[in-house]
Order: sequence, then C-alpha cells, then structure tokens
Amino acid sequence: MRGQIEAYVRKCLYCQRYKPSNQKSAGLLQTKISNQRFEVVAFDLFGPLPRTPNNHSWIFIVEDVTTRWLELFALEQATAEECARILLNEIILRYGTPRRFISDNGSQFVSNVVQQLTFCLNIQNGLTTVYHPETNPVERRNRDLKTQLVILVKGDHTLWSDKLPSIRFAMNTARSSTTGFTLAYLTFGRELRTPDDVIHDIRKVIKNETFIPDITPRLLMMSETIKRAKEIQEMKEEQRKEYVDQKRRQSPNYQSGSLVLVDSHTLSKASHGFSSKLAPRRDGPYVITRRHGPSSSEVAHCDTKVPAGIYHTSALRQYHTGSNAEIPQPVNVLRKRGRPKKKSN
Repeated sequence: MRGQIEAYVRKCLYCQRYKPSNQKSAGLLQTKISNQRFEVVAFDLFGPLPRTPNNHSWIFIVEDVTTRWLELFALEQATAEECARILLNEIILRYGTPRRFISDNGSQFVSNVVQQLTFCLNIQNGLTTVYHPETNPVERRNRDLKTQLVILVKGDHTLWSDKLPSIRFAMNTARSSTTGFTLAYLTFGRELRTPDDVIHDIRKVIKNETFIPDITPRLLMMSETIKRAKEIQEMKEEQRKEYVDQKRRQSPNYQSGSLVLVDSHTLSKASHGFSSKLAPRRDGPYVITRRHGPSSSEVAHCDTKVPAGIYHTSALRQYHTGSNAEIPQPVNVLRKRGRPKKKSN
C-alpha cells in the first residue's frame, strides 16, 4: 500500500508542478581551460545607462576567457548590428579569429546578424543556458564594472562613458588573484607602462647591442609564465569545482525523448489578479531533443517539437507520467528567443 501511495503522489501532475524540491541542485561544475589567448571570447551588454552627451547608453563588454583581458565599448543602441560590427572590427581584426563565442540568450546575440558572422568565420556560437548566467564569465565583470562606475561617476551620471578608458586600464593592469599575474602581462608578455613607470622600458633593451642575448631569456620566461599561469588556473578551477560540487548532485541521465518539467519564472500581474507566489514552480512537460554536454539540454514542445531553449540540468526535473498516460499541456508556454539560423545555399 505504501509503495502504491508513493507512486501515485510521484505521478501527480500538480505535485510535480507545485511542490518544492529539497534535493541539492543537479549538475556538477564543469571546468574547461583554454590553451591559447583569444581562443574563446565572452561578451555581454551592460545597461541601459543615462544617455551621455555623445548619445551613448549601453556598454558592450568583451573578455578573453584565457587571460581575462577586457575591452569596453560605449554604444548608442544595443543592436545586433552594432555588436557584430565591434566583434568584427575591434576583436577579430585586432586579436584574430576566436574558435568560440560565449554569450547569453539576448536578442542581439541570437539574431541572424551574429549567427551569420559566426557561420562565415567558422566560430562556434556558445549560448549560455536559460536563467543560468553563471556560465558566462563576463557576468562577474558586470559587478566589478558597476562598482567602478559608482566610484568614479559620483554626482553626474551622464559622464560614465568618459570613465571607461580608466576603468579598462585599471582592470587590465590589476593582478589576478587566481594566476598571480596581471591581465596585461598574460596578454602581451609585459606590464603596461603607467605614467609614473619609467624603470622597465623595453626601448632601452631594443637599442642595446646585446638585444638578442637579453630578449631570449625574456621570451623563455614568458613561455614559462603562461604555462605556470595555466597550471595555477587549472588548480584553482579544480578547487572551485570541489567546493561547488559539495552543494550539488550528479546530473540525472536524461536522454533524447525524456519528458521533463522546467522551472518557471513567471511575474505577478496585479491588473489580472495573478500572483507569482501562487503560480506553479515548474511547468511542462517538455521533451528533451538534444544534449549539450553533461549539464545542459535543449527542450521542445511535446506536440509541435518547436525548440523552447537550452536549459541547465538544475532547471529540469523528470516528469512522471500519470496512469492515463496522457501528456498535459504547459500552463505558460515557453518561447525560444531569437530567429532560427538561415541555411546557406
């Protein structure tokens, strides 16, 4: 009798949608270290901010995942065309073509313009899972950038764009607590000269007659430094993984065709008499159509098979079919953002 009751409750649709889960979040931390500089580039938008005299209201943040080198660009409008132009002219044509992009599911980044850019240059477009921003390294930069802007802007909030060069220089010359080196040193092999720094001047070395004997040890030291920084970063990532995984559990073994419920993020609407506190915690069921690594899956509508987005495994929960085996319809239908990628002729 007890087993029958447990099975009945486990398959109850309303229990699956409304009851909170006391389990640890699913999905262990996945670590991946890039080998080359500007091999993986992450980016995000910060704003909107008060419009400046130059008509800027957004900040486009671009970061090299390997060295953490940062670029900040003030934008008038947060459009896909403007983001693609900066990625091409200021990143690709300056540092080379990356192998992979990392961004969230913002409409600018899933647009046809950015997809065509990545397709033509054979760049893998890695989108973060829905409602899981920690998979994008730039998200931490947003917090640091906000702190710096608050300190420097002070009273006049329309002059924030004038502070971006100073903030970028400060962040790129700051020593990383992970590797122990500055971002500039890992990127260029030397520290950026500050106005009061006249001791380590590379021009003195170049003009010296012993340039080759002097520069060779520097190049060897730079190679060893990058190797050491990579080893330190891998060690720190393993320590972080061990700490994070203590509060997580192994991902369920979802397969293509598995039915799952998806965490809902509904908002209250007082005008319609609707409260998010009384809304279901999870909605669905949806069907998994494709696995994107061990911790993320693409889900689609059961009847139409239209994609609804890529979700982290912590936002999914296995759906248990009731006795009548009839698949119910979701309460609030999920919609995937952006347009599908056009096929090349």
